[in-house]
Amino acid sequence: MESTSSLIGRRGVLIGTAATLMAGALAACTTNGKQANTAGGGNEELDVIVIGAGIAGLAAARELTDSGKKVVVVEARDRLGGRMFTDHTSMPIPVELGCEFIHGQDASTWELVRKLGLTANQDTVAATREQPGGRWKETTVDDPRPDYKNFRIVGGYDQILAPLADKLSIQLNTVVKRVEYSSTGVTVNADQQGRPVTYQARAVVVTIPVAVLAAGTVEFTPPLPRAKTQAFESVPQESIHKVIVAFDSPVFSQDAALFSEASTIGDENMGWYLMNPPKGTPGPAGQVFTAMIEGPEATRVLALPRERRYEEVLDIIRDIAGDPKLRPVKVLEHEWFKDPFSLAPYAKFGVPGEDAIYEPNSDSLYWAGIITESVDTSRDSGKEVAGEVLQRLRRK
Repeated sequence: MESTSSLIGRRGVLIGTAATLMAGALAACTTNGKQANTAGGGNEELDVIVIGAGIAGLAAARELTDSGKKVVVVEARDRLGGRMFTDHTSMPIPVELGCEFIHGQDASTWELVRKLGLTANQDTVAATREQPGGRWKETTVDDPRPDYKNFRIVGGYDQILAPLADKLSIQLNTVVKRVEYSSTGVTVNADQQGRPVTYQARAVVVTIPVAVLAAGTVEFTPPLPRAKTQAFESVPQESIHKVIVAFDSPVFSQDAALFSEASTIGDENMGWYLMNPPKGTPGPAGQVFTAMIEGPEATRVLALPRERRYEEVLDIIRDIAGDPKLRPVKVLEHEWFKDPFSLAPYAKFGVPGEDAIYEPNSDSLYWAGIITESVDTSRDSGKEVAGEVLQRLRRK
């Protein structure tokens, strides 16, 4: 049978509401920094403010801090990671509500995996069938292209956040309302759990998702150039959704990482595929599946009432298992389009307005990770922009 090498590819990365993110491991990382220049607070002088504690923001802050700069990261959510969202509490095993894969053997993510001694296993076995109602057959995932070898971290993707966040000053639950910028510096005005706070620095790095920027929920003073705001608005948002389903006993083969109709393999309009947990994931008896729904099919399913959406996913699993009465013990999802701090699972990358999006403004306002395609490219974007900011600070 034909290889399922293109079943996920680089398209399945970012879709990456109930977890506490590595509460013990990261608590110290997010509370040890002094809150600078806040209303009623201290007056520590900052070099850079980073808006957003996703991968790009943490990578930028890590690079800047390690270079001796005074940095604060402000994050609207009550957790780190942005659209990397590992839920450790809702299911019998950790599950990924957001990004899932390390794409390729050369991704910069491997540096963090190796540093922490984590296990990341490649999805090497898939199950496919030629047509609905047909027999499921297992086959080997084998692709010569390095970028299309997909790996998943056992125990949760969010484990890689620890070295990025270590000893950073991070302010959670801090929603940015206005950014004032000029050639002499920046002022960021935010709401921190109902209390106004203000941060001042020599520069700011914005890592807010493009859909949020396009919605205009953050005010920039002076207004951003029209070419930039038009670029924000023109980026297409990808429709993709996950529904995670847990059963109290094994349902079918736990060897196959992926299930999909053979006719959809490599199809840009692929409707859905079903994933077992990463190979080697420990856990109690039972089975947890992630149903990934993409493209027009995801748009259709997201428009359904939640219970009907769950039933459609269960119908797929029942069909594979051959048990029409199969019932789960728990169903979980995160609707990224309704998340006010993302407004979309992920955006198209390589768009015509990309240069305008990443163009700095007034030598103090910088942009990173706005439309990156994966965890590693988000991290790379944050590090690259941090290098630009460091050059700027040395000139002043």
